[in-house]
Amino acid sequence: MRRLSLLVLVTALTATCCGAASAATAPLPPVDLAPYAKGRSEPVKDPIFPAHGNPSIDVLHYGLKLAWRPARRSLTGTATLTLRATKPISEIRLDFGHALKIDEVTVGGRPAKARHRLDDLTIPLPAPLPADHGARVVVRYHGVPMPYESGQQRQDLALLGLRSAADGSAWALQEPFGAFTWFPVNDHPSDEALYDVAITVPKGWAGVAHGTYRGRTEKGRTATYHWKSADPVACYVTLFTVDRYRMYRAKGPRGIPITYWVRREDRWDLPVARRLPELLRWMEQKAGPYPFPSAGLVVTSRSGMETQQMITMGDDFLRPEVVLHELAHHWFGNSVSPRTWQDVWLNEGFAMYFEIQWTADHSPGSMDDHMAEIRSREKAMRKEMGPPGDYRRDWFAGANVYYGPALMLHEIRKRVGDERFFAMTRAWVQEHRNTSQDRASFTAWVNQHTGEDFTELIDTWLDSRTSPRGS
Repeated sequence: MRRLSLLVLVTALTATCCGAASAATAPLPPVDLAPYAKGRSEPVKDPIFPAHGNPSIDVLHYGLKLAWRPARRSLTGTATLTLRATKPISEIRLDFGHALKIDEVTVGGRPAKARHRLDDLTIPLPAPLPADHGARVVVRYHGVPMPYESGQQRQDLALLGLRSAADGSAWALQEPFGAFTWFPVNDHPSDEALYDVAITVPKGWAGVAHGTYRGRTEKGRTATYHWKSADPVACYVTLFTVDRYRMYRAKGPRGIPITYWVRREDRWDLPVARRLPELLRWMEQKAGPYPFPSAGLVVTSRSGMETQQMITMGDDFLRPEVVLHELAHHWFGNSVSPRTWQDVWLNEGFAMYFEIQWTADHSPGSMDDHMAEIRSREKAMRKEMGPPGDYRRDWFAGANVYYGPALMLHEIRKRVGDERFFAMTRAWVQEHRNTSQDRASFTAWVNQHTGEDFTELIDTWLDSRTSPRGS
């Protein structure tokens, strides 16, 4: 009997071990990616900041449940990522800040032993994931976020990601990267995704994110603010901010819902914020219909950013022309985004050009006068920071990528005339909505749209080490 029992025990243990091994290596459960089709991208490796982003995965949707505790300046989060493998993979690598602590990681509902080293989160898969197959990853985490020291020359870009103040308020701005300081992310503009964000805060505080505001729910002493992005979002234009905001509502052209989020001490800024419908109407005349279902503006502690559907503005920057600049990015930069950071000029050149045009329309001096004044300063920018298409890496988003490309656009406008030029700018956005583009695609499209060859003009303005001569 003892020998028989031993045989039975060995047989049972063998079966159990084999079953565990089989479960560990079983394929992941299938994920229906069809509901997230609008979030599909073709991620690439960045030539300027190659350490960020992972082209082997395409995140289609982020579900973020975030809780902020102002007294401790701490964040608790559950991030659910629905992703697609762009090639066969055996692990998933995400950007994720080292200051945040992992509580649990699951893949396809199964626990995963993730490795969190520096600002990389690597999740081994139980079995290889074939190209174009999906997976669902859930990361639970907590901690006190730490911004990233970028080494950039621009003062407002020296720290990237989520920051907080002694009063418990928090805000996150992250161009060219830094979203990884508050959630696990494929931190690159070529990987756009859909988002559902819920921010839970103590009552009396408000949590504002990118996308469309979907209302507030309350439980006990907390309130949760809900946000949804039904159009794909590049992670650098995502938003997280918590403060004692008061919300105001308005309507834009064609009934577009608008919300403003203003602190008590910034109420004097409300008249500028309330000009958003006027600025939207002006931009629609130049660039066509606003590309998103809602718009808004939130006042934060500093700087300004074209965060998607909810412009982020520091109170020092709340001037109509600056709001117009950030709003223009919703067409040029958000709806049509750069494929890599090599082409940040594709964002800033257009936004700067429309800011200058708005200024010319609302102040003394013609557009040519304003462009001539810029031309007198552009030479020094190009010398210090490099040409817009090949800028110094420590001068990301320097003035050279704003003014040189704006002058280039003005040269194209002078050659084709106002009617054809603004028809071109409207068509560029409407025909490329929710896509990533680069210099090659822009140049080919301009040549095709105008029937003229602008390749040399574009390349000269973007690559020349000295300021090109205008017509």
